[in-house]
Amino acid sequence: MLDTLKLSLRDFVIGPDAPLEVQPPAVNAATGELGPEHLLWWTPGRKVTGARAWHNSERINISVKPRVEKSELSGVCLVQFSVPKVAGGSNYHGTDHAGTVAALDAVQRHLDDLDIKTNVRSAAVSRLDAAQSLSMREPFESYSQVLGRLTAKRAGRRDYGTTYLFGNTRWEACFYDKLEEMRRQKVSTDGLPANSLRAELRALEGSKVREMFGFQSAGELVADLGHVRAVYRAHMEKQLLREVAPGDPGVAVSGLVEQFQAAQEAGPRWWSAWKEAELMRHLAPDAEAVKHAIRLAAPSRREANRIIREVEQREREALALRRLGPSSRTWGELYDELREKVLA
Repeated sequence: MLDTLKLSLRDFVIGPDAPLEVQPPAVNAATGELGPEHLLWWTPGRKVTGARAWHNSERINISVKPRVEKSELSGVCLVQFSVPKVAGGSNYHGTDHAGTVAALDAVQRHLDDLDIKTNVRSAAVSRLDAAQSLSMREPFESYSQVLGRLTAKRAGRRDYGTTYLFGNTRWEACFYDKLEEMRRQKVSTDGLPANSLRAELRALEGSKVREMFGFQSAGELVADLGHVRAVYRAHMEKQLLREVAPGDPGVAVSGLVEQFQAAQEAGPRWWSAWKEAELMRHLAPDAEAVKHAIRLAAPSRREANRIIREVEQREREALALRRLGPSSRTWGELYDELREKVLA
């Protein structure tokens, strides 16, 4: 279930033999003046200053950033890695408790080898990605129109074709074609399910990790991995997969736009007549035109938004019966499968 972890080392000592690269301050091209130098860390007999420092290996990335607001203190040392990649070389499958422990132990040894003395288990978790690779019945494209209609509370949505991203600056939920990602990275997909959809929940900063998962340290995380899965399920359901796909809403009617506009001309109580005519049961041929007419005719923005929400719900219900893309199954059937497997 775990993928990316970013740890902020609480107590660390970077020795003189640590092979970190230090980026010097920026230079003003016009004046030749150097930008401010920040303290990164103290090492026996001297202090190391610069804009930042880093050391990247195949599977573990280390960076040191200055504490600009507390310049007299050593900087912040961050260690980022994929738990399953460190434990087994690939992040397609998650790791169990033993694999997670092995990954943290490997990170500890790596830091020791670099002459960075710390206790990885006491480090704060400043990013946590919970993820699973799902074997689906259909190719990823079949679920694209389902994913494209999901909405998250107080969050944006971005569509990159083979990736759908929901969230804000503090958290993200992501769905993408896992095998396509692996092929782009030139990683072998031999033996993996052909229809592999990846679902990830990402807490992008330390305060969100604590708020969402309740962990204060990497040691607490390892002690309660089952809680990660429980939070993943609850958050995915609350934010994106709140509803079971609706049943048969009836047959869509043609000419709904014209009927709605005629009802609009009937006067200030047009919406009552509209509902009495059971038009709310049907999907508009041009839903955006209907929504525009609602905005023009409603007595207030609040009333317009309320009715538009009802229209969108009926639109989803009609889509539940429509067959989409290359799949022979309906929107509702695809949604049900996605929901069941993400929340399993």
